[in-house]
Amino acid sequence: MSDFTGQLIDNRYQLKQLLASGGMATIYSAVDTRLDRAVAVKIMHAHLANDEAFVSRFIREAKATAALSHPNIVSILDQGWNQGGPPAVFLVMELVEGSTLRDLLNNQGKLSVEQTLQIISAVVSALSAAHQKGIIHRDIKPDNILKNSFAQDYYIYVIISVITLVIFS
Repeated sequence: MSDFTGQLIDNRYQLKQLLASGGMATIYSAVDTRLDRAVAVKIMHAHLANDEAFVSRFIREAKATAALSHPNIVSILDQGWNQGGPPAVFLVMELVEGSTLRDLLNNQGKLSVEQTLQIISAVVSALSAAHQKGIIHRDIKPDNILKNSFAQDYYIYVIISVITLVIFS
């Protein structure tokens, strides 16, 4: 895995900080230099970016996710291939700042019934919206559920390849 921190992707997205890395991609906080806003950029790992079938599925799933319109779903803002820099297939999403449910469990231990129900309700709401559009989540786990640091809302990253859902309570 290459670290793209500091790179300008597609002559538009300035990568600031590595946020997370998984089996398929690495996510960075970034600045959209055209619109001067914070975003998250998900860059597919190079070994997958060379797989034409995988890239095709990545693009298809990005388009399907971008079509979702729900208050609990992170917006997909852009998708493309880096032009004029390190080769990269990428997806740009709304940046959700916060910590994971895994962090909360590690710091707090078990959750109260109220917290548990709040989180489950939020996750089910987002998944229901995705399922209505034929999108299936394949990796629901505490590491993929985020709590917004600015509110009491819970978010979930959907890991179908590229898809990210946000959960608001």
